[in-house]
Amino acid sequence: MKTALTLGLAAVLGLSLAACSTAPEKTAAPAVAEKPAALKDAALAAAVKTALDADPTLKGFDIAVTGKGEDVKLDGSVATGQDMAQAGMIAEKVKGVRYVDNNLMPKN
Repeated sequence: MKTALTLGLAAVLGLSLAACSTAPEKTAAPAVAEKPAALKDAALAAAVKTALDADPTLKGFDIAVTGKGEDVKLDGSVATGQDMAQAGMIAEKVKGVRYVDNNLMPKN
């Protein structure tokens, strides 16, 4: 009986020490609800495309817009160098755009 009591106490003591020696679980702070980068890039490109399509001179051209971070890239062709410059200036004015890589090609 004394042996059983000793073993029981040893088991309880062992479990108590094991519980105390384990580090408490760390829970991560809730992540800030942010859009993944790809969605932000697409949203910026869409905003620039919308601004370009709102311009009556440029809306007839097929201008492709891609975004990466705060940079946008314009690809395609326009009628004149003035149209190319106009597209670049419109893109620069869109909120969130830091740099415009204007690869538009004037046809003349």
